[in-house]
Amino acid sequence: MSIILSRKLLCPLIILISYIMEAQQISGVILSETGYPIETATIQVFPSGNATISDKQGRFNIPIAEKDSISFLEVNHLAYLKKQIPLSIQQNLDSIEIRMKAIVTDLAEVTLVQKSILQEVINNSQSVVILDKDFISSNNTGTFSGALAALPGLNTMNVGVGIAKPMIRGMGFNRVLVNNRGIKQEGQQWGADHGLEVDPFDVDNVEIIKGPASLLFGSDGLGGVINIKDDRVPEKDGHFLEYLGMYQSDNGAISNTIDWEGKKGNWSYGNRITHQDYGDYTVPADDFSYAGFDLPIFENRLKNTAGNEFHFSGNLNYRSKTFSSTLRISSFNQKAGIFTGAIGLPRAYNLRHNGDFRNIDVPRQENQHHMITNNTTIAIGSDQLEIDLGYQRNIREELSFPGAHGISPELVGSNLALGLYLDTYTANLRYEINANDDRQILFGSQLQYMNNQKDGFEFLLPVFNSFQVGFFHYQLWELKTKWKINAGLRYDIGLHHIDQHLQPIYDRGTLMPTGEFEERTPDFNREFHNISGAFGATFKRNRKNIFKLHLGNSFRFPTAIELSSNGVHHGNFRHERGDSNLGIERGYQGDLTYLFQSSDLFLEASAFYGYFTDYIYLAPTGNFSPLASGGTLWQYRQDDAIFNGFEFSAQYNIAMGLQVDMAADFVQNLNLNSRLPLPLTPSSSITLGLDYSFLQNQEKLKNGQVFISGRYNFSQNRTDRNERSTPDSFILNAGITMDFKFLGQKLTSRLSVNNMLNARYLNHISRYRLLNLPEQGRNIIFSLKVPITI
Repeated sequence: MSIILSRKLLCPLIILISYIMEAQQISGVILSETGYPIETATIQVFPSGNATISDKQGRFNIPIAEKDSISFLEVNHLAYLKKQIPLSIQQNLDSIEIRMKAIVTDLAEVTLVQKSILQEVINNSQSVVILDKDFISSNNTGTFSGALAALPGLNTMNVGVGIAKPMIRGMGFNRVLVNNRGIKQEGQQWGADHGLEVDPFDVDNVEIIKGPASLLFGSDGLGGVINIKDDRVPEKDGHFLEYLGMYQSDNGAISNTIDWEGKKGNWSYGNRITHQDYGDYTVPADDFSYAGFDLPIFENRLKNTAGNEFHFSGNLNYRSKTFSSTLRISSFNQKAGIFTGAIGLPRAYNLRHNGDFRNIDVPRQENQHHMITNNTTIAIGSDQLEIDLGYQRNIREELSFPGAHGISPELVGSNLALGLYLDTYTANLRYEINANDDRQILFGSQLQYMNNQKDGFEFLLPVFNSFQVGFFHYQLWELKTKWKINAGLRYDIGLHHIDQHLQPIYDRGTLMPTGEFEERTPDFNREFHNISGAFGATFKRNRKNIFKLHLGNSFRFPTAIELSSNGVHHGNFRHERGDSNLGIERGYQGDLTYLFQSSDLFLEASAFYGYFTDYIYLAPTGNFSPLASGGTLWQYRQDDAIFNGFEFSAQYNIAMGLQVDMAADFVQNLNLNSRLPLPLTPSSSITLGLDYSFLQNQEKLKNGQVFISGRYNFSQNRTDRNERSTPDSFILNAGITMDFKFLGQKLTSRLSVNNMLNARYLNHISRYRLLNLPEQGRNIIFSLKVPITI
């Protein structure tokens, strides 16, 4: 009897091994009970541990080496019951079909990358969106911030098409923290014309946290966090190369990026090189108005808005069961023109093109961001120690003609108007205690030191040194099966030392120095202390309905810029002046989120309210600057304020590959002193999209998708004093994407059209809005991705 049983077990194993030797992979499709493909399901082979994630069509492919030991598959997804599939009973390992039963499990399971208590705690009570590489690639128009603008509650503050920074729920600048691979990125983000210096192709996974996150991330996490996760590690040993090229018709933008990564045992590496080159972009307008003058736009093209970029990154990783460490180096380099009509007093003859639409003239920006980071995780029994170390060198140079600033060219050796050089050192420490299955404890500290130097014939910021250190404690409790509670406290210290600056005074007629000096900024020190806390709860009413509540007392220290700036910020067309007496900005915020998810419908609705004491903002005074070409004078002020609003998103799978998406957002605020709205508040919007998937079972052409979406931006009439209102607008986008084979090589192509109707519309928070310049016109984007296994 034992011999007969052994033969019965041996035969399937022999069949299984033969299939593996032939196919060298396990592939198939993940479907719901009704037959609809399930995206982002995690499929893992045991005991080897090889894993992957299903694509939009529910398909997956796990390479298997001969030495790998395999027994069964395990499939996990947020909305479905976990399922295990014995591989010994499968007749064909390259066409496995797995049906999943609908169920809503712990929200933390949505995380697509290596999980830590830091992300799990936040996910349990706040409104969080997790984006993968496919989403970022599909919405990429040349900047990382631009890809995020497709989400409800997020907007892009841009200068042309190459410079952009994100806003979350109407908050931007130093209220949105960018956590880049564990390190808070510092890149002069206080300026509206300063873009987010991140290679848009060099991001695999992003977590967007909406609302207060100061407790775990520190000052600047007041409005939300953009958490760029660790680099992806190859699933199997070998070397892999991927090329992606993209072309945009509006400004002739050409983007090329190459990713080269590999893995051998516990070691892995990754390298990426990106180059972008774009010309002057076009707008659906023939003229614009500035300072009471109507000026022409020749051939609908904005002169001197071209740019080029070169980025590099490399990482080396070691991972074992108890220890992992990643060393990463990155370099972001950008040279971008500023529209000729945006600085000084433009004249019609200065706006005419010379025929070279890719020439980058003066005025322009030259930006660099160099970064070295190390992330180490050590397992100590069931506990875990995480250490993040980082150094950043941010170089920002603005070039302009001295004469436009009231200075004789003979007195300066170059066109460098403003040079800002910021060095930042960061160290983070977190210790996670897993007391039991129902309780997790986190202790942490964060330290940051910044030194800013300056150069150039203009003055905006003085030399300064800043130091911050914070300590926090956080806990998570799971109560029975329906409730999860988290809470914590934080203490921070902030120090600023500001150097005095004396600026020479120049004669308005001769543009020569008078021999006299004006004190723009005095020498002074400021010290700040703060205690904050947060509380969150998640209630799973049943398998489909989940409620989340988050209450936070967030904070933000005044920056050295807000305390000491005093000069012309030409990228913003204004004179900006700080106030050395500004105090700590505090927010008392609450978020309520409802989630519903079934096999065919996903719905999320979030409402938020925030009361802020001593809210810091830059407001127009209504007066003109006494400085040459200074424009209007804007002053940093501090008043109590209220923010409130909501976001709504839904996704419904109709049938036969047809899907409907809808998103809406609304934010408003009120200055409790002036009883007027705060400046630069984004317009509310509503988006409706339709996706159709086809070619699911074809061999040469497959994974096809056609999509069309329309976005309606409501008019923004709630404006601050001396701020223009913005009319409503409608933008239509469409496109098609599919995979195909060429000479035996799999390729992924995408063709899309943004602003199909060539609508003339204004972005209320764009810096060119002050000139009545509309956004980019019709833009056809084509991209091609070529993965290569070496």
